[in-house]
Amino acid sequence: MKLPSSGITWKHYRNSTPTFDLTPVEKPDFSPFLIHMTGKNSLVNILKGKNLSGGIVLPEKHGYLKATIPVNDGDISYYNAEVVCFTESPIFALDFFRYRSFRRWNEDQQFGIGFSKNILLRKHNVRPVVYLDTETNSQVLDFCNKILDKKLAIVDTDGTELNYSQLFEKLKPLLFPLLEKTEQQGFMWEREWRCPQKEGIVFPYSQIKVICCPQEEKSEIEGILGAEFLEQIEIIESWREYDEVTNYLGKRGIPNAQIRNLNQEKNLGTLTEMKNVNEQTINTLNSYFGMFKGVVDALEQSNLNEIIEKLKVKSKEIDEQILRVQDEKKNKKKKD
Repeated sequence: MKLPSSGITWKHYRNSTPTFDLTPVEKPDFSPFLIHMTGKNSLVNILKGKNLSGGIVLPEKHGYLKATIPVNDGDISYYNAEVVCFTESPIFALDFFRYRSFRRWNEDQQFGIGFSKNILLRKHNVRPVVYLDTETNSQVLDFCNKILDKKLAIVDTDGTELNYSQLFEKLKPLLFPLLEKTEQQGFMWEREWRCPQKEGIVFPYSQIKVICCPQEEKSEIEGILGAEFLEQIEIIESWREYDEVTNYLGKRGIPNAQIRNLNQEKNLGTLTEMKNVNEQTINTLNSYFGMFKGVVDALEQSNLNEIIEKLKVKSKEIDEQILRVQDEKKNKKKKD
């Protein structure tokens, strides 16, 4: 790797994307989405709201995610909390789930529905699972249950009983054991997040960011959603790993949206920032290409190379515009 040229400092390459918005383009093991994995019929039911719990009214153009007690491979029914489960695994890694879990394979979990982390955090109280070693998890869970079942009281030094029920109601659904002593060593590979609301999640179609489904099922999903929402939703085959790169580039709008009025841009600071973002993206993609070269060779190497070349051309155009603006400023000073 070549050292930056003179005058280039870390801040020119610094990635300041907020953590919940990081994509595999910037950090290959991250995703800005949380995906609820499911099978075909379940996905259709989610979009149509067919699994509604009693008393919940589903508005038009809304879907529903039902809260259930998690089903896991193995006998680890360690609590009775109803939750909605998600994974923060990048889309290119989702098909691993079917190869790791027979239950998921048997349920043909090639399907999923994804939302932005920010939306689920702010609107639906979704949080990452708290992974603890098995013994500690059991102790904390037992403590939670005793508090919630009123079999144990927390008393202040003056004898006043303190009410922490709401705290433990929030904590309990997020607990999960590492299962570090079992043959498969647990389920951390799921990178699980949970909504701890037993009533589940009612969501508008406008909040959906990603749908994962096989190509042959795509038309049915599109028919349910309707044209109104399809422009904002990526419908992808989750096992086509490197599609992730181009989809996220489109989301970021790097070479088009940010600099489509390049010739009209006269602010040197703005132009310099455009150049820095463009160069950072080129560097990231080159690194990403090296890391996943085998996948890229098998799938979409030409597509990625084309993107990199376009970004290089755009950097050259930005440099030319910077020179034009600098010349204009010099000429104006001379006239003044």
